[in-house]
Amino acid sequence: MERIEKQVVAYTSICHALTHVFELAYGVVLIGIAQEFGVGLFFLGVLANIAGFAFGLASLPAGFLADRIGERRLLMIFCLGSGVASIAVGLSPNIYVLGVALAVLGLVLGIYHPVGAAFVARATKYRGMAFGYLGVSGNLGIALGPILAGAIASTLGWRVPYLIFAVPALLMAGLLYSFARTEIPSVSEATIKMDTGKTHLRLLILPLALIFIASAMNGFIYRGLVTFLPLYLSQRLHFTFFHLDSMVLAGSFTTIALIFGVFGQFLGGYLSERKRREVLALIVAVVAAPLLLLMGKSEGLILMLAAIIFAFSHFMGQPIYNNLIADYSPASWRGRSYGIVYFCTFGLGSFSATLLGYTAEQLGTNWVFIVMAGIALVTLACMVILWVRALATSKHNKVYSPDNV
Repeated sequence: MERIEKQVVAYTSICHALTHVFELAYGVVLIGIAQEFGVGLFFLGVLANIAGFAFGLASLPAGFLADRIGERRLLMIFCLGSGVASIAVGLSPNIYVLGVALAVLGLVLGIYHPVGAAFVARATKYRGMAFGYLGVSGNLGIALGPILAGAIASTLGWRVPYLIFAVPALLMAGLLYSFARTEIPSVSEATIKMDTGKTHLRLLILPLALIFIASAMNGFIYRGLVTFLPLYLSQRLHFTFFHLDSMVLAGSFTTIALIFGVFGQFLGGYLSERKRREVLALIVAVVAAPLLLLMGKSEGLILMLAAIIFAFSHFMGQPIYNNLIADYSPASWRGRSYGIVYFCTFGLGSFSATLLGYTAEQLGTNWVFIVMAGIALVTLACMVILWVRALATSKHNKVYSPDNV
């Protein structure tokens, strides 16, 4: 990669890590919030739903704005806004103010994904590996965020992680202010060809629709995973270390499971440069439901191993899906295409927090994972159709070739 491309990947990667550190703090400090405000899992699930929907809803305007005013300014707004909103969460005096502050934080965090993905797709030549690195940073945030939040909250209270995490976000806003003046040429030549009339938009409607539906289903699973996995692992592993309290254990066990998503992200990016992306997406979809069922039916070491394997395979799919969007969307619609897909992932997917919160209260936390296994079957159906269509059209339309990057 050229120096400018490395800077693009580095800055967007840091922003990606910050996004998930902020996002996952809530799931870990959920116990402390429940104790202070005296609310149940269903109500806390509703709050997660509100914040998650705001997260996804912001993806739509952010994607459109990325096509119009550029990605770097929006990334700077993301960093500044998330820092300020996080401080508001940490200072919330009651559960209602907390809900509003979480919603605002969700809106600001929602800027990142379509903007960061569009930036990388436009400004990097080796898109598969660039998305792999982007995914690795996100998973580092996903894996380390819970244990950091848990460790801080266990000694200083649930509010302090939000106040501390605001600091690097505000510092990153300053770095992006300087970087916004750097000229960055577009290097995505193949997608420019897609806009010259060689590709008809009607050929893209079905595959994009399938990717959007699969993304919504994956969003349901993702939101359920990050909201309830810390609690579930602390309930079902049946062992402890050094008499650590429940918040630290929840964060630690979640980190152990999710750290393997880092390796999945890298492998997904690596394979996206070399293998057909529709096939890779199908493989990821095939293993999801059995692993989620195993998680819902097991405990102890088997549960831990199932969570590790699922995290690896689930996050392996992220760079694959990001590349599929770039393959099937015209360059002039790149930002809004990512906006739609992340609205499906985080906006529509956010409703799983309420659904699964109700499920957990009525049937038990293990049923969260059984229900998610059923949702995974919808993703599998979409990827089967996408794969079959890609095989049928690959000889006649270069858009469907993973080498057309």
